[in-house]
Amino acid sequence: MEVAPGIHSIPVDTWTFMGLYAPNVYLVLGEKAALIDSGYDDIETVGKRLEYIKEFAPQKLEYILVTHPHPDHIGGCRSIRKSTGAKIVLHSSAVARARNKYRVVPDILAEDGDILDIGGLSLEIIHTPGHSPASVCVYIRESKTLFSGDHILGIGTTVVDAPEGDMTQYIDSLKKLLSYDIRLICPGHGPPIKEAKRKIQELIAHRQERELQVLACLRQGRKNLARLVAEIYPELDYRLLELAQRQVLAHLRKLVREKKVIASGGEYALK
Repeated sequence: MEVAPGIHSIPVDTWTFMGLYAPNVYLVLGEKAALIDSGYDDIETVGKRLEYIKEFAPQKLEYILVTHPHPDHIGGCRSIRKSTGAKIVLHSSAVARARNKYRVVPDILAEDGDILDIGGLSLEIIHTPGHSPASVCVYIRESKTLFSGDHILGIGTTVVDAPEGDMTQYIDSLKKLLSYDIRLICPGHGPPIKEAKRKIQELIAHRQERELQVLACLRQGRKNLARLVAEIYPELDYRLLELAQRQVLAHLRKLVREKKVIASGGEYALK
């Protein structure tokens, strides 16, 4: 499915869980081709992606760029590389986890600001830690398109979960993206986002508002995590309870580091 000129989202999975769409895998076509993420490593979906690449990319698949080393993004790398000869590109901070957890050894190590050329299109690597320490976005300057991985989702908000996730880094990375001229965001899950700057600003405001909620609750006195979550999310679906706890905890860790909150005996209080 072509989402923009020369950019295809390879449709395979259709499942959702609590509004979370299956992982997006993007095929980018210049004189050569590149894949943004690879999906899960299962025979059926990898096979369908390879069929799509064969049909829509007669040019050589040069790169598989991985936005971060989680199974729904890095899983299919080895199988697709074996079938196409494409080079796997990882940010240097992703190497250890990729090798130890998924047995993926990159062909190319990328750093923030590195550019890969596929003939007529330049793919810039932007290091955007927060969801994971190794998260990157990929920016095509010619079309002003950003592939955001899980840093920005097409529906809902990103999980920022310790020990991998870091709320301070996540917000800083969102602010970093505001300096780019972005017309279209192709997220790791969910539909494309056309009002890119507005979306990024909304995500920053959402996290700042949640932080203010945490501080407001703590002005009433010391509280543990469960009490804070109950007050911040009074009508929460029980299936999302653990996820909500992890997000509030990420904010608390940030506030403790900033010396705005103190933690003691499983409880939190304003400093």
